[in-house]
Amino acid sequence: MAGQYRLPEEMRAELAKPLGRLFKPGEISGESFLAVVKKATFIVTVGDRVTETFGATGRTPEVQIVDSMENRKPRRPPDVSFVANYVVENPPATITASAVEAIRSAVDGPKPARVLVVGEEDLLAIPAVVLAPVSSCVFYGQPGEGIVLVTADAAAKARSGAILRRMGFPKTL
Repeated sequence: MAGQYRLPEEMRAELAKPLGRLFKPGEISGESFLAVVKKATFIVTVGDRVTETFGATGRTPEVQIVDSMENRKPRRPPDVSFVANYVVENPPATITASAVEAIRSAVDGPKPARVLVVGEEDLLAIPAVVLAPVSSCVFYGQPGEGIVLVTADAAAKARSGAILRRMGFPKTL
């Protein structure tokens, strides 16, 4: 797999909608959200604020994908521990093959792991769902709305794989 895959303009509106269960800001400190966090055996977070939210609950994600940006403004990286760090370039509205490989390495390697993106991590929840172990919980930020949970089950993996293929990725990652 080589190169980078750009989000087609016609897919932007589709991907602007949550791809899973949306937890609104008021729910994030509630019992329902915390029960999901406590029960999860493998968590991937995508986004600095989301990763920080997990750190505040006392739950370190197995994989955290961050870019030291929030609402397109630079910020300090989340103060959440990690033992393996993968740095990768990933331009806005793009998923690069190297970003996918970094996520794969983070999922397969020592934990907790961080993928530090130079560029933008917004679309990386899609390959994270495909690459995470079955029944993992992938959480990503939905700007202005809250945190989205996607359980990496067969249906979510198939849906995310289909999105990647529509972007031009090879049939399998």
